[in-house]
Amino acid sequence: MELEKNKLDSNKARDLNDSRTVIERGRRIKIAAEIGLVASSKGRQWSRALHRRLLRKKGRDYSNKNGCNNYQMMNNVGKEDHEEGGDEVVEIERRVRVLQSLVPGGEAMEMESLFEETADYIEALEGQVSAMRALATFLDGLEKKWIM
Repeated sequence: MELEKNKLDSNKARDLNDSRTVIERGRRIKIAAEIGLVASSKGRQWSRALHRRLLRKKGRDYSNKNGCNNYQMMNNVGKEDHEEGGDEVVEIERRVRVLQSLVPGGEAMEMESLFEETADYIEALEGQVSAMRALATFLDGLEKKWIM
């Protein structure tokens, strides 16, 4: 009875350790993918913001401490139009805020640069997805080769 209990406890500990390993691997893969994005798009504002985020994850925050963001601009744009355009303007502003939250560093960008940076960011993400698909296909081929 005691032997079975120890065996169950051992299995639970191994399962817990395996799930932690999977979570840690996933975290490392995500960091590696973000590092690849930063390296592939030097000079873009979103790339620099993503780089700062990676540095913060390591416990080193070199970001600008003055709290600069673009919400003030969003609050001032089109105030007169709210009365005339109403719901359309509110919806556009909401969508711009969502876009700003999706693009690294987007909160500090004006609308024109936000659209340029978004287009570049999407291209970089597409390249990353292509690379990950190629890697997954390669690893799948290796796995099939070893199983057979």
